[in-house]
Amino acid sequence: MEYRADIDGLRAVAVLAVIVFHIHRALLPGGFVGVDVFFVISGFLISRNIVQELHLGRFSIVEFYRRRIKRIAPALLVVTAITLVAAGCLMLPEDVHDTARSAVFALASLANVYFWLYQDTGYFAQDSLQLPLLHLWSLGVEEQFYLLWPLALAISYQRVAKPRYVWAMTVIALGSFWLGSHLFARMPSFVYYLLPTRAGELLLGSIVAVLVTEQLVRPLARSVSIWVAAGGVALLAASLCFMDESMPFPGWSALPPTAGTALLLLAGQGGPNFVARALAWRPLIAVGLISYSAYLWHWPLLALYRYSYGEIGVGAGIVLLAITLTLAWLSYVLVEQPARRSRAGVLRVLTLQLALPGRVIGGLALLFIYPQRVGGALSGSVYGAQLAAVRAAAQPAFLAPGVCQFQAITASELALDRCVSGASASGSPAAILWGDANAAHYVGMVERIATRAGFRFRNIEIGSCPPLLHDPAPFIDAPRVADCRHANQLVRAHLADYPVVILAGLWNSYDARSAEFLPQLFDSIRTLAGQHRAVVILGKAPTVRGFDRKCREKALRIPLLDCGQMLLPVAADVAAVNEKLRTFAALLPNVAYFDATAYLCPHGQCATLDSAGEPRYFDYGHLSAQGSTSLGEQIVRVEGVPPAFARIATPPAQDSGK
Repeated sequence: MEYRADIDGLRAVAVLAVIVFHIHRALLPGGFVGVDVFFVISGFLISRNIVQELHLGRFSIVEFYRRRIKRIAPALLVVTAITLVAAGCLMLPEDVHDTARSAVFALASLANVYFWLYQDTGYFAQDSLQLPLLHLWSLGVEEQFYLLWPLALAISYQRVAKPRYVWAMTVIALGSFWLGSHLFARMPSFVYYLLPTRAGELLLGSIVAVLVTEQLVRPLARSVSIWVAAGGVALLAASLCFMDESMPFPGWSALPPTAGTALLLLAGQGGPNFVARALAWRPLIAVGLISYSAYLWHWPLLALYRYSYGEIGVGAGIVLLAITLTLAWLSYVLVEQPARRSRAGVLRVLTLQLALPGRVIGGLALLFIYPQRVGGALSGSVYGAQLAAVRAAAQPAFLAPGVCQFQAITASELALDRCVSGASASGSPAAILWGDANAAHYVGMVERIATRAGFRFRNIEIGSCPPLLHDPAPFIDAPRVADCRHANQLVRAHLADYPVVILAGLWNSYDARSAEFLPQLFDSIRTLAGQHRAVVILGKAPTVRGFDRKCREKALRIPLLDCGQMLLPVAADVAAVNEKLRTFAALLPNVAYFDATAYLCPHGQCATLDSAGEPRYFDYGHLSAQGSTSLGEQIVRVEGVPPAFARIATPPAQDSGK
């Protein structure tokens, strides 16, 4: 087959874009489209080879898969095995378990299915940037495509007129892009990971392959190829620089980078042009040759570094890039090239390059998935005892007794006795604390204040759901809309039972989503206050970016971890939204505002540990259960009952005349 140096250069651009983006997203906001560039290139090369072999009458599906195994499997298996061992040495047991499960799916070319079905996307889920084998989802998409596409070509290609075939491919590709856009709001994980919404990207490359192989497009004149190449560069460069993860992707938004790649492939086929010559620069070709191994190695290195030491700084990023390229070169020379040069038959290749090493790696993964069956329970080991002792210190607030946080609620859950706390006196609760997980982490604090003030309160929290009298849909993710709407409707129907409503939420995040959030929140508060009901607004707790609640657990295995006190300034977005809430509350007689920032961030520096050295936070934005309680004790010790809460003991009807 004709070798095109510009394609290796394009591979280099794609893999470097992906690596730079994954090191720090701000460096190249659209770098994630490098994966989509790979899809188009792969579709082009594979389809070109199959079509040419069909014309020569020597296409064999068995030989196709033999070549595919030699190309993909050896390096993949080496990286997977080493990543599993590294995860077993560095990660916590539950994280090793999840990594091992993803490895088993990856061995079956189903990594994308695993992350679609099983990736935890809950409020307190592990950061996806710390999942060592997450990047293998893209290989799953490719391999599933190549289970279907060669068969489709072999059966139908020579039976249909080629212009019609191209039109049919185009319709299917556009249908894939449409499906991605149509389903994104309801099924974003399905759209991102699975073949039906990614197939269009591979088919774009296949369309170019058929066009040039069948000469349905005449060889481009030099002047035309320059303009086609320039258009491809413009689309790809704009995608890399101006797209970002906030956009729905894939779908129609995947068209610019993939169409740009297709134009570059088409232009390069027509002869040399300035873009093809630039892409054929020797250093780019060198990186392009090792691009597959570089892609395989880069993500586990970055994920395990983040898992251990947090965000990647400039120095660490340069070192990790150098290590990635070094390992990629070694992998290319010692694994990829020898495997490709093998002349062994299909059974020998299948056995030695896939089945046998795959079984060994699968067995290793099972050791991590079911450790108690092969080596005794972890809890019986010295490490297990140390781990249990450390974990007892920082528990999430939503697991604390008396905290009633749900993802969805029924009417009966609004009457649970366990959701009422505060003073021990009997009688109906004087207040209700309503909000999301940022309300849940204040329950311990409010309970200490309520006990001192002599009132009881009920708490009800709905994950990722702002406490509004209006429609919450514009401010939350689509999968949460139905549950949030239903929950807020139920809560609103019971607000009349409580003289005082205490509101707390992730105010800064909702405000960042839409400028309409604060006006709607303020309107909701005015309505409540106008019903002669007192309202207390709790400010957003300061965030502590970089705080790792598992640091002390990880330090049992990972060397050089610093789990000491972190002092961080109050985040600008938190300070800004709290000031708006404070200003608004001061305008209405029935509305009070309370902010714990002065206690959490004395002298403007937010401390992650309390005076006893225990974590105040569960994660970067939520107090731990103990942290919330100790905060309440500190507040009561310093000022007694804050004025915002003192009014709860006074009937709101008497307050309303102020």
